[in-house]
Amino acid sequence: MKAGVLYGPGDLRIEDRPVPEIGDNDILLKVGACAICGTDMRIFRHGHRGVRIPQIVGHEISGAIAEMGKKVRGYTGGERVAVDPIVSCGECYYCRRGMTNLCSTFKENTEAFGYYHPGGFAEYMRIPEKAIQRGNLIPIQDDLSFEEAAIAEPMACALNGQMLSRVGVGDHVLIVGSGPVGCMHIALAKTLGATKVIISELQENRLQLARQFGADCYVNPLKEDLKEAVMKVTGGIGPSVIIIAAPARKAQESVLDLAANQARINFFGGLPKDDHFVSLDSNVIHYKELFIHGTSGATTSQINMCIELMTGKRVDAPKLISKVIPLEDLPAMMVEAEKGNYLKIVVKP
Repeated sequence: MKAGVLYGPGDLRIEDRPVPEIGDNDILLKVGACAICGTDMRIFRHGHRGVRIPQIVGHEISGAIAEMGKKVRGYTGGERVAVDPIVSCGECYYCRRGMTNLCSTFKENTEAFGYYHPGGFAEYMRIPEKAIQRGNLIPIQDDLSFEEAAIAEPMACALNGQMLSRVGVGDHVLIVGSGPVGCMHIALAKTLGATKVIISELQENRLQLARQFGADCYVNPLKEDLKEAVMKVTGGIGPSVIIIAAPARKAQESVLDLAANQARINFFGGLPKDDHFVSLDSNVIHYKELFIHGTSGATTSQINMCIELMTGKRVDAPKLISKVIPLEDLPAMMVEAEKGNYLKIVVKP
């Protein structure tokens, strides 16, 4: 089979690999689609401590069951599924409380597809017994394409952020960053009942891509005053929810001044390792009674929620997919995607 194998930073090769062998309790998945994540691009450039080199990467995956071990129950041959990439232990403090994205074992060894286990930039992949028992395969309906199902996982990360930020009816939501996940935040905030959605984005090409998602206000802070625009839209109060969907320290530091009293501020985008300490005015947090938090990853149930949102047309998933490419084009696209001219790019192995 063909597979995209990472050998080190900047070294991603398309090569022939044997089709994975499965045991009695495993499943062989024929990959239908695997989307490129911003994390994939960072791994391509800089590597990742949890990626076992050389490794088949890619973790936003959908496909169909090609073969089942003789002891596998609960699935059928040919069944279409999306894949939760995090293979949580199911036993730790967090797993027992449903917070599988914060699994202690996962945090320790990054046991996920595309990291610890071979990922989805390949024609086939093995789903081990542990992942099957854990429920990592999520059935999808026939009217949801593999391409759409592949972006359920990153959309679920956005949903996790919105749920923890308690986005709901009547909220005024400021989203900083309008990349693929930022656009997912627009769609989800509107679905959850936000009455005003404001986008802040420094890259004009990304701002233009985001306009198709129907936010109420689009601002390029390099061209106009963000605070002035935000206050105009929110009647001088400020946003009740701020989601920083960009790896930007200055954005995290500056939004306190924009926030309404008791606003929920989500540091959604992780910061670079060499620039991850922020300076915040504690008195502003104190007197405005602000709630500042972060989010990381998503749970299986949240991925399933996003599959249902897309299937029910609550979210217009095709708008989020800018390009579908063959596996052979993956290495070049990893470089091209860094220019920010696309939303989600999906690979069809």
